[in-house]
Amino acid sequence: MTLPSERFELLSAYLDGEVTSQERQLVQEWIDHDPHLKQTYLNLLRLQRGIPHIPVSASISSTELSRRVLAQVKREDRSRRYWHWGGVVAATAVAAMVSWFSGGPSPFNSLWQTAQVESESEETLVIALNQPLFELPTTGH
Repeated sequence: MTLPSERFELLSAYLDGEVTSQERQLVQEWIDHDPHLKQTYLNLLRLQRGIPHIPVSASISSTELSRRVLAQVKREDRSRRYWHWGGVVAATAVAAMVSWFSGGPSPFNSLWQTAQVESESEETLVIALNQPLFELPTTGH
C-alpha cells in the first residue's frame, strides 16, 4: 500500500501525463474505487485547467514594488497619527467646554498651579543608588 503523499504525487504525475502505462492503470483504479481520491483528482483537474485563465498583472521591478509598499505603509502610519492626535485634541476641547459651561474650575488651571508650585520649590531630590542615606532596621527572624 502506498502512502497518501505518494498517491498524491502519482496522481499529480498522472494529470501531467508523466506516468507509465502501469502507473496510469493503478491511478485509474484508485479514481474508480476511492471517492476521496476521485474528488482530489477532480479538484486538481479543475485547478490545472483554470491556471491558464488567471489574469496576470503587468510585472514590475522589485525596487518599484518595494517603493510602493513603503509608500503605502507611510500613508497608513500618517493617517493613524492624525487620528490619534485628532482624538487627543477633541478630548481636550470637550474637557475644556464641560468645565467652562459647568462653571467649575478649569482642569488647565490646576495644571498651571501645579507647574508653578513645582517651579517655585527649592527642594532637591536625592537618590541613593548603592548605599542608603540612613541605616535601615533589620529584623531577626
